[in-house]
Amino acid sequence: MLSYQIKFPHPELHYVEVELSIETPDNKWMEMYMPVWTPGSYMIREFSRHLDNLIVQNKDGQFVDCHKYSKNIWRFYSQYSRHIVKYRIYANDLTVRTNHVDIDHALLNGAGVFLAVKGYEQKTHQVIIWPHKNWKEISCTLPHNENKWIRTAENYDLLVDSPIEIGSHKIISFDAGGIPHELAIVGLSNGDNSKLIEHLKAIIDKEVDLFGHPHPCEKYVFIIHHTDNIYGGLEHLNSSVNMVPRWDYFPRDKYLRTISLLSHEYFHLWNIKRIRPVELGPFDYMKENYTRQLWAIEGITSYYDDYFVYLAGVSSLDEYLKIIADNISNVVNTPGNTVQSLGESSFDAWIKYYRGHENTHNNQVSYYSKGATVAIALNFLIMHQTEGEKSLDDVMRALYEMYLIRPNQGYSEEELLQICEEVAGVCLRSFFEKYIFGVEPLNYSEYFEYAGLSLKEEVYQDLDFGWILEEKGNSFWVSKIDNGSSAANGGINARDEILALNGYRMTSQWRRSLHTYKVGDELDILVSRSGIVKSFKIEIQSPIKKSFVISRKEGISDKQQKILSKWSKI
Repeated sequence: MLSYQIKFPHPELHYVEVELSIETPDNKWMEMYMPVWTPGSYMIREFSRHLDNLIVQNKDGQFVDCHKYSKNIWRFYSQYSRHIVKYRIYANDLTVRTNHVDIDHALLNGAGVFLAVKGYEQKTHQVIIWPHKNWKEISCTLPHNENKWIRTAENYDLLVDSPIEIGSHKIISFDAGGIPHELAIVGLSNGDNSKLIEHLKAIIDKEVDLFGHPHPCEKYVFIIHHTDNIYGGLEHLNSSVNMVPRWDYFPRDKYLRTISLLSHEYFHLWNIKRIRPVELGPFDYMKENYTRQLWAIEGITSYYDDYFVYLAGVSSLDEYLKIIADNISNVVNTPGNTVQSLGESSFDAWIKYYRGHENTHNNQVSYYSKGATVAIALNFLIMHQTEGEKSLDDVMRALYEMYLIRPNQGYSEEELLQICEEVAGVCLRSFFEKYIFGVEPLNYSEYFEYAGLSLKEEVYQDLDFGWILEEKGNSFWVSKIDNGSSAANGGINARDEILALNGYRMTSQWRRSLHTYKVGDELDILVSRSGIVKSFKIEIQSPIKKSFVISRKEGISDKQQKILSKWSKI
């Protein structure tokens, strides 16, 4: 057994003190390493940069030489039966994937806290927590006996996959899907916890029912941090960490986004934590784990998150159709949609997705949002080809059955395609090559037509320069420009400060001044670029952005009605 003691003597300094006890053989080089990434967040994060003061002592307390051999590897020579490794982790980064410690709480994500010992990864890992005197609660799915502050993981993977929240947060317990659940709520919000639990129960029951098997967990924990403006989540084997802006339980559109996030992370219990691409497990914590299938992990999950919110009765069909239409608009209006494929977006997540800049939207596409639109198109295609008898649900069930048969082996790209084809009863290779591994625009209307739904394009009425402006005080800065837009063709750059339009000082009312202009007119734009004032002429072009609305058609066929009824449950 490896044993970690976790202490917080001065949480106001944002440090975690760790003491690792290792039973060691005599006369052997021991190697320890810190992961460079955490599963579910596909970017090299170099967690070892937060580690300092590492020392090694033998069982008699004598110091042992320990040398750092690379950015995240330490080695020492073992001549005693037991060694103690001590180090500190600086934890002042409040995100779902990192560590944060202050006087009020500690959020620990294992990849950035626990040194791994090479060759010991499959051994039992014990965690003994010494909480700060003001902290009374702990939320973590690692098992414990009488003492809740002592937790045990069967192996290092489980240790890394079990976030820990410690403090005086609010804990609410409830049952759903046949198992106990826990809400660990950190911070105040404008949420109604009773309503939240009611909706979560309905969503959980629907998700469990999809797979037709007992719940895969013995217990599940939602860790929910209420923040000023951070939004996001990270899935784990038996839990999730979620960041929600504290006032985002109202109005309704904000609430639907919040509940959709929780639905999303919960669906990952199956889609990635169990059903997974072959490249993503066993994990290599030392380098990138490349796959072209993040679209299937995140895109399909992004389809199901809002779908289950609707099926659970939390949103109406009209609200759900609007969410889908807005997502399609977002994808279609992203120039990178025809530049980068979903497969490329997945593969390059390590260097691109988490490192966006002013040109990202012009050459990249999100495997979340576009993946969701492709998933719903694939769903309607399968339903159409099977006369409404089968759907993407059957694909997910088949993948889960595969997992239950061979839990230690993920699926390959070819196996995913084969399962989709077996369910649909037709060849889908062309669909995959065009829309998943290619950049051919998808004719969404065709697929919605299969379900008797009309996808109509709405015309933008406002003149559109193709730029996004950030207002900072009384100044206006270009943050993004669409390729092919009026601004781009006229020579405006990202990071330009817009000073004046047609001789008038730029103000927050600038759009109102455009009512006298029409497509084809020219405007004089005065900008400051790196402190140098420049003048440009731009020609107003026809709006290039699109907006969509989805509605139910009248007079649809029996087949369309069957598909619509099966999908919408109406």
